[in-house]
Amino acid sequence: MGQPISPMKVREPFMEETTRNTSREDLERQFQVIQDDITKLSKLLCDIGDEKAGEKRDAALAEAAELLEKSRSKINEGKLKARQAASSIEDYVHKQPVQSALIAAGVGFLVGMITRR
Repeated sequence: MGQPISPMKVREPFMEETTRNTSREDLERQFQVIQDDITKLSKLLCDIGDEKAGEKRDAALAEAAELLEKSRSKINEGKLKARQAASSIEDYVHKQPVQSALIAAGVGFLVGMITRR
């Protein structure tokens, strides 16, 4: 007849198939874990990015508000100085009308000479 089949040779293919299935199942499980981890990391990075963008937006808005307030303050200071200058000129004209008229005539003459050229 032929050669007798040893029990070890019968089991070897079965064990290899079982090992392959186990290895494949392990690999599939590990691959799924890796996919889940990547998904979690992606979500985390998005959340961090959104948080940082929100922080930057809030900082920019705060700085814009501060600059707006400074601008308003400077405008108010300029208006106050202009009113004070106008008041000072009016006081000078009322106190010294002749001298004020001569100064105005001299300034007008100079402006006329300059614009004539």
